[in-house]
Amino acid sequence: MARPFTCNRRVFVGGTVAALTAPVIGGRGVLAQDALPGAGPVSPVWSELGRLTLSAQKLGLAVPRMSIGPESLSDDYSVTMPAIVDFLDSLDGAIASAAIEKADAAEDLKQEASLLLGKVLQAEKMPREAPDEAGPPGAAPAVKAPKFEDVADGYRTLFQTCEIRGDKISEVKWYTDKLADPARRERYQKIEDEICVPWYFVGIIHGMECAFDFNKHLHNGDPLRSRTVQVPKGRPAAWNPPTDWHSSAVDALRYDKFADLTDWDLARMLYRWEAYNGWRSRLLYKINTPYLWSFSNHYTKGKFVADNVWDANAVSKQCGAAVMLKMIVQSGVVGQPA
Repeated sequence: MARPFTCNRRVFVGGTVAALTAPVIGGRGVLAQDALPGAGPVSPVWSELGRLTLSAQKLGLAVPRMSIGPESLSDDYSVTMPAIVDFLDSLDGAIASAAIEKADAAEDLKQEASLLLGKVLQAEKMPREAPDEAGPPGAAPAVKAPKFEDVADGYRTLFQTCEIRGDKISEVKWYTDKLADPARRERYQKIEDEICVPWYFVGIIHGMECAFDFNKHLHNGDPLRSRTVQVPKGRPAAWNPPTDWHSSAVDALRYDKFADLTDWDLARMLYRWEAYNGWRSRLLYKINTPYLWSFSNHYTKGKFVADNVWDANAVSKQCGAAVMLKMIVQSGVVGQPA
């Protein structure tokens, strides 16, 4: 039987299970080659990422390289997002050992890469619902959250029967490698130590809302340099822009009333993740929300493509929160929640 979640603010709980350390999938951590600007019909995203990579190389920063392949012809989220995130991670590593003048220039490149990631992310991710705001004509109506007791058993059954799609296993592994990366995990753990929200619950929201980018608000993926402009707007009231991710993340979790709770069993986690994004997929369109189940046997198609705008044929290219949890449980990163 899995142990119930407990929180001790007085003790920093280190990693009790080794983090995943397998390499990133399909060479997606490799970014650009010198020939990129003249290599052919490269997409706008890849072209910009190539420019940033060349700038980093000219500074003498150790960033990966890549040869141009079919993925450079399109802006498909499933390949552009991981490439940008891996580039950001490589810059963090380069900054740690670079001279001050190079570190400052690398920080500027990080901000540009983060903005590029934001554009890619906002074009794909499921927007959070704004239940108190009227949408455009024909927008999805407001819904009332179901009672936890009415859906808890359904969550448990779905998780038990969840199977990661065979063609998505490597992508899911990329997500969970990022989630369990020791540097990221340490930052998520500090949130747990302060407000008793499990580190991996925080990290999975970070993956869904921010593509694991610490230059973005946990609330919704807006840039950290100013208060949020998407739902929820105007958050946080107090923090230290543009680098205070921790305070903003705490504010996001307090805003959704997740702080200082002790009931972090499996069904509660799934319920809270779904609440974080919204209930309309479930209640209006009768599907398992992609925010939880994308990349699994429990989801095929249907998603919100803009605020209150539903597309029955659109397919999410983000890995779902429950699917990430399934992978880290199967991999032994965390125990099966009760």
